[in-house]
Amino acid sequence: MRPQQWFKSFSLLFGASVVIYEQGLFTISILNLILAFLAVSLLSSTIYIFNDIADVEKDRMHPIKKNRPIASGKISIKQGLILAVLLLSASLIIIYLIKPWLVFVLLLMLLNNLIYSFKPLRLKDLPLLDVFSAGLNFSLRVIIGWYSVTDLQVYKIVILFPFFIAGFLLSCKRLAEYNFLGRKAAKVRKVFKYYNDKSLHVSINVYLTLSILGYYFFANIFNKNLFLIGPWFFIEMYWYKSFLKDKESVVKRPEEVFSKKKNFTISGLLFCITWLLIVLFT
Repeated sequence: MRPQQWFKSFSLLFGASVVIYEQGLFTISILNLILAFLAVSLLSSTIYIFNDIADVEKDRMHPIKKNRPIASGKISIKQGLILAVLLLSASLIIIYLIKPWLVFVLLLMLLNNLIYSFKPLRLKDLPLLDVFSAGLNFSLRVIIGWYSVTDLQVYKIVILFPFFIAGFLLSCKRLAEYNFLGRKAAKVRKVFKYYNDKSLHVSINVYLTLSILGYYFFANIFNKNLFLIGPWFFIEMYWYKSFLKDKESVVKRPEEVFSKKKNFTISGLLFCITWLLIVLFT
């Protein structure tokens, strides 16, 4: 289920923070936000199980992923499918309690990940589309966060900005994996047949530039006081990129960045708190 990955569900709070700025703190339902977080997290666990089933043979050749429950044989594919169905059912029921039509957004997120992991398309094996598909999940989470607390039409930049950041993070992860696996990279992950060090650096820098531009475009529309912490945002992004220089870069497992790069984590948390204070009180 990978609950350590549930931190990604906090991206739905980004959409909610814009609604708070537009309508005020006391106009939103905190309960709906909690339920949305739980529904998205359970769906994420469902997706991870399907992904492990799709990649079971590849994972057995990976020095780290070979220890996953299905790849290692600790549980069977049938047991994994049963758990996935239960988690998916719970996720859909919870999101239905918020707004029935949000079920379709969750199903779109599920469909995107099935296309990502399974043939005939299997987007995770296709360059550029692998990052695009995975990054789309972040935008879908933001949409769920937005509509769980308002009926106003979501702004395009609210969807695009987190997508650019996700593209940056995922491109960094790809490069870290590529360097870690070395000559075995293409055998473990097919998409590495098409990537190399140079192309991945290009992808990182493109998404980094789009993220910075997206930040300032967002600030210009919603709250110009966010310009004040724009340099801080850039430093956080570049700081994260600098971790790629490490021989055993922690970026290949982003969830471990929070525990192994504590100064970065503290700085990022303070940035988020400052963002919220600016949104709430200016």
